[in-house]
Order: sequence, then C-alpha cells, then structure tokens
Amino acid sequence: ESTGEKSNMRAGGGIHLDAKEYHKMLQKDNTVVIDVRNHYETILGRFDGQQQQVHADEEAKKAEDTASSDSNKNAASGAEYIDPKMRKSTDFKQWLATPETQQKLQKKTVLMYCTGGIRCERASAYLKSQMGDQVEGVYQLKGGIERYLKEFKDGGFWRGKNFVFDKREAVGVENPEGDGGVIRKQDKKKQKQKSLKGGEGDLLAKCCVCGDFWDRYVGKKKCSTCGVPVLMCDKCMSLKPDKRPGMELKVRCPLCVEENITVLAKEVEFTNNGIRSKVVTSKSGNVDEASKDQGANQKNDEMVENVTKISVPQSGKAADSVLKWGGGHANKKKQLKKMKRRICQFGAECIRKDCFFFHPQRETNSGEAET
Repeated sequence: ESTGEKSNMRAGGGIHLDAKEYHKMLQKDNTVVIDVRNHYETILGRFDGQQQQVHADEEAKKAEDTASSDSNKNAASGAEYIDPKMRKSTDFKQWLATPETQQKLQKKTVLMYCTGGIRCERASAYLKSQMGDQVEGVYQLKGGIERYLKEFKDGGFWRGKNFVFDKREAVGVENPEGDGGVIRKQDKKKQKQKSLKGGEGDLLAKCCVCGDFWDRYVGKKKCSTCGVPVLMCDKCMSLKPDKRPGMELKVRCPLCVEENITVLAKEVEFTNNGIRSKVVTSKSGNVDEASKDQGANQKNDEMVENVTKISVPQSGKAADSVLKWGGGHANKKKQLKKMKRRICQFGAECIRKDCFFFHPQRETNSGEAET
C-alpha cells in the first residue's frame, strides 16, 4: 500500500500523493490533471510534459513499425492537462458546474495540483462532494509544485516556471532561487533569446501589448478589464499603455482577449467580492445577449438568487469576475463598521443620508416608525 493511500483525507479531500507517486500517475491512461491555480499562473508553467513525452514515444514506434497502427491507437496518452481558466479560486465552482466539465471528468481518474498544495484541499473536497461517485478517484500532489520540483531537479513532467506569491516571483529548473528583483541586463538577453526561439513551446507567456515572449510579472501591471496581473515587457512598459486613454484594451490578460471582454473593470461595479452571477445592462437598459444566456443558465441551476444587475457606462461584454485590489469593497465595509462606532459631531443637524458616523436619533426614529 502506497504512502498516498495511507495519507489523511482531510475534510473529505483527495488522496495525497508524494512527488514520485504523482509522477507515475501522470503517465496513466484515462486520467486528467486539473490545474487548480489561476490562469495568469498557468501561462508560466504547467504539468503537460507527460503528454509530449508519450506523443514522442508514439512517433518513435511508428518509425520502427508502421504496421503497429492498431496498438498505437490503444496506447496510453498520459494524463490530459485541464486548465479551468480561473481568475480567482472562487471560479472553480462555476467551472465544475458546467456540463462540458462534468462530461470531461466522467469515469476518469482525477489528479489535482497547485503551488503548495493548499488550494487543492478545498478544490478536491468540493469535487468529491459533487462528482465523487462519477470519477475513478481524486488525488492531489502533496506539497504542490514546490515539492515536486525539489524531488525532480530536471523538472520531470513540469514545463515552464512555478509562479509564487513572494519575492522569488517565479521558480524554475534553470533558476531554483527565483526570478524576483530588478530586470538585469543578462535577464533581458535571456528573454530576447527565448523570444527569437518562439518562447516556451505552446505556453502563453508573452507581453500583453506587443505579443513577444515575456515571462516576468514586473511593474504591478493589471488587466484593464478584470484586474488580474498581466505580463508586460520592459520595452512596452516604458510606453505606459495602461496610462494612456484609448489604449486600455491593449492591457488585457489572455482570458479577456479570448473571451472578447471589452468593458473596463473600473466602469463596472461588482458586489460580493467580484464573483460571477452578474447580469450586465447598458445605460439604455438593454440587457446584453450573453448576459441573458448566462442569467438563464443560472436560473436553471437554481442560482438566480445570486444574480445582481449592474449598470455599465458602455455597451460590450464584462468579465464574469473582477479582482478588486487595494481593499476594494472589503476595505469600504471595514471603514463603515469602524465609523459606525463614533457618534457624528453634527448630530441631528447632519443632512448626509450616507454619513459613515453613528446617529442615535435616526436609530430611535426608525424604531418608532416600525412600531
């Protein structure tokens, strides 16, 4: 019995596998591997090297014996990589609820992974609660990508870099200490050489403005339509496209480009921490067709109570979820709660209905009105 079988399945989560066990599982047939991280992390690196290795092996077999086509058809393809394309972890529920996702996971062995293993705990537990009897088992990488790269110094089936939320920025086989810090001359040379080679295969790490290969999250640049971090090369950064009116749509993440999101994040007010389930309306009150369909689907899923109307100053498509940095609504709520404890110095003479401070007179009046 493997150590993964003996591991404690906390809160009904997936079975924990160490790096070597996980590596073996990645080579199995009828298996999928789900990246539980956000899409802006997955474009730097992912577990799909097992598919490339199997394809290379199949090509070698074909070269040796062209008559073995039937056996090649039945050959294992390795774990199929799946990117839920999330902007934030709370998008996982909506992704799992779609019929396409459930069909793809049906009767498959499910592997999951994230940066350090924490996000997998909740995601695997939720997946088991929703589809536990429809899949052939749920497993997660113990210690996440960090532990795997320490075990496999050559990267194993991992391709690219592992995005981390500290000063290291991103960790890879070539740079185990991380990329963090200022961009040095030698870093620029490496980026240029990779750009000439076409980057890292089919990984999507590239500058959001010019499209050249770039895999450094520097300058704290954010997507203009959903707020997630975006990659911007040093050359484009000097042009400051995010500060120039009319160039906002140049600064978009790959997801917003793919989904044709055109409504700027600053022009849309999201509630409840920017989660999905929003019906977008224009100034004229006409509901966007995409939003109508989305609202209908949510109603069918009995999620209509979460639907909130949002007014936007222009026609177009808004992102399903938006990241609010620098506190956002949460900061406003804290401020409001803090101010409610202090009595307004103007007392009954205060004419501001939205005044943050406490008004005892208003409280008594509202109580009398109710009785």
